[in-house]
Amino acid sequence: MNKNLLIKTENLNWKYSDINILKNINLEFYKHKFYGLIGPNGSGKTTLIKNLTRSLNTPYNSIFFKNKELNNYSTKELSQLISYVPQSTDIEFEFSVMDIVMMGRSPHLRRFQTENKNDINIVEEAMKITNITHLKSKNISQVSGGERQRVIIARALAQQTELIILDEPVSQLDIQHQVEILDILKLLVSKKNITVILSLHDLNIASEYCDELILMKNGEVFEVGDVESIITTNNIDKVYGLSTLIIKNPLSQKPHVIPIINS
Repeated sequence: MNKNLLIKTENLNWKYSDINILKNINLEFYKHKFYGLIGPNGSGKTTLIKNLTRSLNTPYNSIFFKNKELNNYSTKELSQLISYVPQSTDIEFEFSVMDIVMMGRSPHLRRFQTENKNDINIVEEAMKITNITHLKSKNISQVSGGERQRVIIARALAQQTELIILDEPVSQLDIQHQVEILDILKLLVSKKNITVILSLHDLNIASEYCDELILMKNGEVFEVGDVESIITTNNIDKVYGLSTLIIKNPLSQKPHVIPIINS
């Protein structure tokens, strides 16, 4: 086994009632890389993420983390290994930003154990990386959408896991906050040796930030590869039913998608 292989799926199938949502998913995710899940609505991205994080009843012998069957980890063990940022980050209770980020330390504490100086240092470092230190005393209901997303990522970072999985973390943010969040995630991969898997709708953002893309269609993996091999006019036409022009970003040299609008 490749020692850098972090998590893999083997013939992962998942049904809702009698409807096949995921069909024979075979993927490998390696350490210290930035992966993007792309594909139209209904292609299975969120369901795949929820299986990878065991938020759904993941079938046995379908997902392996460090060569150990995912269902053989206890909930506490898994939360020390994988951080999950869901689509919805609504928080109903009146917690401070510091309290929210400190929740990331829960998997590392024994029952009734309180946080110590080390936990506080880890949380303060997570807030520094995500640029929310100035918000730490604010109520979570008082921060903006972009700030809230950084808080949730700081909480995931405070878990000190090797893998962070995010489900459309920037889909409801403006372009400035999208770039802020993705810059933070890219930093985690390059400087903190964390693996990131996230789903994205914007193909151009996926092209700029991801090391590898998984293109999905109708619950199946259509193609996997580097950005240049996935972001092609042929793939976009077959998966999205959209005619496009692909040019190179003059700064990054990454593929940039321009839809062809019929006049």
